[in-house]
Amino acid sequence: MKTFYLGKHAVLRGSVLAGLLSAILLSVSLATPSLAAGKTFMFKVRACRDIETFRTYAGLAARMKKYGNVQISISGLADKAWFQIPEGGSPWHEYACYVSAPWMYYPPPQIAPHIPADWVAANRKLLQSKREVINELGLEAIFAAKNTEMLPESFFVEYPHLRGPRVDHPRRTKKEAFTWCTDLEETREMIKWSMAELLRGAPEIKVFSSGTNDAGSGLCWAAAQYPGPNGPRHCKHRNAGQRSRDLILTVQEGARRGGGEIDFRWSNVNFWQNESEVVELMLPENSYLSRRDPAMIGVGTMINPAYPFMGLIDPLAVIGSMERYHRPGTGILSIGTSAMYSRHEDSPETVAKLLDLVEICIAEPTTNLSQRLDLLKKVAAGWGGEQNAEQVFSALFDLHQAFTTKNLITPGYGGYSNFYCGVSMRHLTRPLVIKPELLTPEEEAYFLPYVFNPSENEARMDYIDFHGGQMRGTALWNSSGLNRVLSLAGGAARKLENLQGAPEGEWLNNLALSLKMWASEVRSIHNFYHAQLIRNANADKLAGEKRVMPKTATWDGEKGYLEWNEIMRDEFDNTNELIELLEGGGLELVARAADPRYEDTFLLGPDLIGQLRKKAAIMREHWLDIEPYIASPHK
Repeated sequence: MKTFYLGKHAVLRGSVLAGLLSAILLSVSLATPSLAAGKTFMFKVRACRDIETFRTYAGLAARMKKYGNVQISISGLADKAWFQIPEGGSPWHEYACYVSAPWMYYPPPQIAPHIPADWVAANRKLLQSKREVINELGLEAIFAAKNTEMLPESFFVEYPHLRGPRVDHPRRTKKEAFTWCTDLEETREMIKWSMAELLRGAPEIKVFSSGTNDAGSGLCWAAAQYPGPNGPRHCKHRNAGQRSRDLILTVQEGARRGGGEIDFRWSNVNFWQNESEVVELMLPENSYLSRRDPAMIGVGTMINPAYPFMGLIDPLAVIGSMERYHRPGTGILSIGTSAMYSRHEDSPETVAKLLDLVEICIAEPTTNLSQRLDLLKKVAAGWGGEQNAEQVFSALFDLHQAFTTKNLITPGYGGYSNFYCGVSMRHLTRPLVIKPELLTPEEEAYFLPYVFNPSENEARMDYIDFHGGQMRGTALWNSSGLNRVLSLAGGAARKLENLQGAPEGEWLNNLALSLKMWASEVRSIHNFYHAQLIRNANADKLAGEKRVMPKTATWDGEKGYLEWNEIMRDEFDNTNELIELLEGGGLELVARAADPRYEDTFLLGPDLIGQLRKKAAIMREHWLDIEPYIASPHK
């Protein structure tokens, strides 16, 4: 059997277009079922916090039933775990506030007094509503959750002997956090109790997909724990394989007590050093380490690389990933459409287009680059019409090259991440100024509380503090590589706009709009990176007193002045251009909170246009802040 997972993390705003779901279910089917018989499609939908939104994505997932077994996650929380976030906020706690755990639905008696009963009831009510939907559609359920998630301190005050490892990140948090020790039988009995109740309440669950050692969770003495391996002394002698094995067996035994048999998957998990090898060797029956499972492949939209902008797909990348689909041993297709940390789902239209591509690839397998390009041409003709086929093909190829080149010139975790730099560091919305300390509290109020940094002053002063580390960027601001990325993206967008007679003209217009906004965000990230380098190089001058500049003639002024002005002007223009794109329809392609209360480190607020206008206005107000500190040209 092969399985398809749909990864989505977005909450829809407003009503879904009338007839969208019907169109999805009646959409083109190019595949012959025999080509894909027996596969499993896994859809992880974690940010649907109302039943109608979930119904839309479940309907999309149901498209794939003609190819095999379809499973969808029903474990998304009904609301943010506000009780986990300390007073005054904590950027690290924002990672984890939407992470599910079985005890958040069915808390054992020991935990129940320590978490909000109305929140638990809302989670359980949503879970039961999702069950009804998947039963109507004939789908199976995945429960994506963690049994090692942090617990309230009040729980450990009452049960101090159950305290396990510290699981927060010391450089990213304002308060420490702990989870329980899973090596204790008392803990394992509580896990079994919650799992049994979960399976009694939702017998459709066939897969328990879990993670650990990140985002508020952890196993004792794990190498990946951010404070360092830690936990109680009594279990220090046990290795990661033993600990993982026993936890898996506990989860499976709990499911059996509730009347169900489940597969266990380590999906988003941090096993470092040689832990993966040890864990893999000791996996019990019906349990898997997904990253090492040769049966699983994955495709997805671009919501994470392009966050917060929705609506982007890289068709050539999807075609390439699908080449393994028909190979012997491939049994599971994971379909990713969710933003990280359960913040948002990509748009239904984008998911539908991704599934169109999957079906095309099922019907017409490729095995090499030449065949991939031929299939891309066919896709281009289908979307743009024969008269626009070459133009759309060129645009889709350039889109692929833009994303690929961007990743090559700014690689790795500390590179130009749209998700982190653009949103959690707020390069997208904060003003770029030479002396951030000159901003008033009123000028900072709309962005500074959301910048990922436990130190308010570091959040204010260091544009390239990357969650406690340092960003990596291009050697020069006027970088040929970065200019190439922006040129490719802009050129591709222009080719996709206003195509006459294109069957998918509206979709291609939106793709162009999303691509332009992605490029704008990359441009902002690049500007902030090099602006900070200038500030670092002139730190002594900027920290000193205002001065009267030398009166000698100079074409360039002091080092950094000319480049600073060029960068600031570019960011100012870029901001106004983005406002224009958002006002031209782009706002509906932005993953953002529907309610200002839900704006946080990883989710923009509803008034993005208003925030960008503030950014531009503050930059103009502080345009001359550089003049008393770094000498201008004197001609």
